[in-house]
Amino acid sequence: MNQPPNPLDIPEILSRVGLFVPLWVYSDQNSGPNNNNRSRNRRPRFNPQHLLNCILVNRTWHHIFLPILWFTFDDISIPPSVFHPVKILIRHSRHLRIFELNHSSTAAIVTVIPRRLLPHNLLHLGLSGHKNHDWAKALMLQNTRLESLYWQGTSSGGDYHHREDEYETLDAKALSKRLRRLQDLHLEYWKLDSNFMKLLRRNPGLRRLELHFVTGELHHHQSQAARLDDQMNREAAIENDSDDDDDDDDEDDDEEEDEQGEQGKDDTDDDDSKVQLPYLTSLTVCKDIGSGALEELVRSCPRLEELSWMGSVDSDLKQLARNLQECCPGLSILTYSTVEVHQDESVYATLIQVIPRLAELQIRIPALGNRFTEALIKHASTLEILDLRILNPHENTHTNLRRILTSCHQITALSIDGWSRSDTDLFSFKWACLRLTRLFLQGLHDALTREGGQMTEADDNATVAAVYGWTATVLETDAAGSSGYIEEIGGEGQGGDETGTEDAAAEMIVRPYGGGAAHNNKVSTGFLNKLLSHLQTMKHLQSFMLNGVEYTRRPPFVYNTVNSQ
Repeated sequence: MNQPPNPLDIPEILSRVGLFVPLWVYSDQNSGPNNNNRSRNRRPRFNPQHLLNCILVNRTWHHIFLPILWFTFDDISIPPSVFHPVKILIRHSRHLRIFELNHSSTAAIVTVIPRRLLPHNLLHLGLSGHKNHDWAKALMLQNTRLESLYWQGTSSGGDYHHREDEYETLDAKALSKRLRRLQDLHLEYWKLDSNFMKLLRRNPGLRRLELHFVTGELHHHQSQAARLDDQMNREAAIENDSDDDDDDDDEDDDEEEDEQGEQGKDDTDDDDSKVQLPYLTSLTVCKDIGSGALEELVRSCPRLEELSWMGSVDSDLKQLARNLQECCPGLSILTYSTVEVHQDESVYATLIQVIPRLAELQIRIPALGNRFTEALIKHASTLEILDLRILNPHENTHTNLRRILTSCHQITALSIDGWSRSDTDLFSFKWACLRLTRLFLQGLHDALTREGGQMTEADDNATVAAVYGWTATVLETDAAGSSGYIEEIGGEGQGGDETGTEDAAAEMIVRPYGGGAAHNNKVSTGFLNKLLSHLQTMKHLQSFMLNGVEYTRRPPFVYNTVNSQ
């Protein structure tokens, strides 16, 4: 009798089983209730031993599991000292679908490989940390199935102080001829021109677009006269070429004319005013000094849901608000932050008013005035995440904060930085946001209190926190913003792990674990008593940040009746 086949000999079953064989090891700090944004950005560690053992079973297993093993190459997670990138690319490039190059040393090794041996079937490509842009562009052009692209240009770092000539111009025209399937595009440190709109036009399936520290003009609206001049210049060039060539080269001339004519047709058809990205829901723009009118981009995104807009100055705020009102009715998540704030508080209020339904807001404002507060409260029924950074004091700051806290009952995450110091009346009334799960407060209270005219250091906050069932932990940061060491107040220190610094643009919005210097962490005993007593009613809040100190609620003590007998 014929025995039934072993399920593990069936390729379809094996390929499914291979997806569950552990290949990447994630840090323990990437999981758990108290993980933060930086831990989620850490790369997993490559651990191929289990798949390598599977590959050695037989030919069928080797054929099935090898493409799974080399589906991804990342020179951060896969150290070049252990797995030589040249050998991997030469032997397994046909299997690669995700390719990440982040180190200049790795890029220098990989660029010597002949182009025909490089991957041709990539779905995601990430390039940063090297300057050979011609090689990078060639790699992109031979991977026409790319759905996700991250490309970092040459720069000394994002500090809003670069000269315009420090950025190379992105060859968007060449990319637009080959890349038509992009869904996720992320560019950093590039100068953009009108051809960038051509790239967007050729990729209508884009769902997410991120532009960090970019300069240049997009020339979104080209005049009819300019388009007519371009067309006349192309026709004149074609006539001159045909008159100068000999009759024996007529066939070659015809081919050249066809090519130029096709190029002219593409240029004529690509009307920037008609660029539409109907599937794009997330747009991130971080303008550098010298950036053009990038706010016109939002007019091409009718289904935009999430917008993050950062830059050096807020001169584009009025036009951005107008474009959002006219073209983006579905926007619900907004981040707006600039280094220099010149616009009046009423202009920021207009930005909030033009959004029909606001669910998440992170914003840096000149002051918390009445107009902005009224515009914000209109979203009380939908607003769930609120991150306010208030630069200047206002006579009604305390009153307006009280209006927000008693009106916005849907808030689950709240961050406030820079409000009126030495004011504890905000804890004398009931907050409406009882569903609060995340809280970040900065600049609430002076680190030192006045007693008898003398400035004395505040009492030990850890002792006060322990009375209410909380544990206080300080997270130090250096000047660059990278994490340093963690120590428990009143306890032994805990070693911190190293992480890369966040982008400068991302640091403009205040985030948890971004506290100040250690001597500014403490607050007065009276202030902390009122705060912790007030937070006792918020059962969903398990931890919060106060002036750079993380307070974590201790789990309730359970009496063990078995051990007590």
